[in-house]
Amino acid sequence: MTKPLILFFILILFFNTLHAQRLIKEGVATYSATYDLPPDQKDLAASLPTEIICFFRGDSTAAIVNQGGAIIKGVSVFKDNYHSMIIDFPSIEKKIVVVLTAAEVEEEKATNPPLTAVKGTETQVINGYKCFKTVVTDKKSGATYEIWLTNDIDITPNSVTKPVSGFGGVPVKFVTFNHGIKLNAELKDLTETSVPSGFFTAAKDYEPMSYADLKAVL
Repeated sequence: MTKPLILFFILILFFNTLHAQRLIKEGVATYSATYDLPPDQKDLAASLPTEIICFFRGDSTAAIVNQGGAIIKGVSVFKDNYHSMIIDFPSIEKKIVVVLTAAEVEEEKATNPPLTAVKGTETQVINGYKCFKTVVTDKKSGATYEIWLTNDIDITPNSVTKPVSGFGGVPVKFVTFNHGIKLNAELKDLTETSVPSGFFTAAKDYEPMSYADLKAVL
């Protein structure tokens, strides 16, 4: 084989690898969700959402759930450490918006375990994505969890995936944490589509409320 031919095949391999990952800058990701609750919280299972819909555009993300008669949109811009909750209570026609302070954000982060990850060699296709197995370990308790990541796509981390993002791929089937509760999630659908203008901000008819006041009435 001549040197130009070798170079030709190397370039083909390079460009095939380069274009294998699909960058999606704007769209909607839908996750299924189940929860591992401690015995004293098992009665909460029925009120927890089984589906989480995440909109994203650039660095802005919003996770939407329907929980206990309330529609909650949790907005996050991780690079700015910005987090808010835009909440509708349709039955009582009440709308509120809560913007967390930097201290409150750090307090919420502290409820979730610090994780380390070790990439394995096992692979499998999950919902159309070629995934590789990674084992994450809770540095405090020593508990280990199996997660599956893909490099087929590249999307902005959201509040569902953030705890296990940064481990070399986009989470597809994985364990994550919210307020210290273990959540088993799976990416069921991903659509590249435009997000409406103003989607990540609250309209003027939303009443501002502090996070402390919200927790006091829950």
